[in-house]
Amino acid sequence: MTDFNHTTLAEQQQKLAKRDKEMIPLVLVRLMFGLALVSVALVAFARYTDRPLVGVPTQPPVVAERTVFLTPGVDRGTYVITDEAGIKLVASSDSKAGFVGAIGQALERRRKVTRTDMAAPITVLRRDTGRIDIVDDASGFSIELHGYGADNVAVFAALLTE
Repeated sequence: MTDFNHTTLAEQQQKLAKRDKEMIPLVLVRLMFGLALVSVALVAFARYTDRPLVGVPTQPPVVAERTVFLTPGVDRGTYVITDEAGIKLVASSDSKAGFVGAIGQALERRRKVTRTDMAAPITVLRRDTGRIDIVDDASGFSIELHGYGADNVAVFAALLTE
């Protein structure tokens, strides 16, 4: 009876090994790696031949813009926005202007990482779609403010109407 069980067990192991081998056919595995290699080859070819980028969204035209300076305030974590003449326009400590501090911290971090001058100006833009953007040409940083809430966007939109 031991031989019978041993033979049955060996046959079962062979069946399982055959089944496991056939779960993912070798042809599909080869096709999967082939597809990956073809994708890499296409991207490499496109970059090597300097093909223009397609499928990249275009920016809507700018209808209003203002150059301002975003500098740290007296207290830690506060920021002040001034115009070219140095006149204070808004501070993060003002009522409903705390978002200026969040933008200031993000901008300061980006400028530290890119080793950019902290005193460089930023540009606040209004696109023809109504979207407000903040662009820092010095560090290549830009923020589209359409998803940050009406009060937060209004702080920067007010800079364009003054």
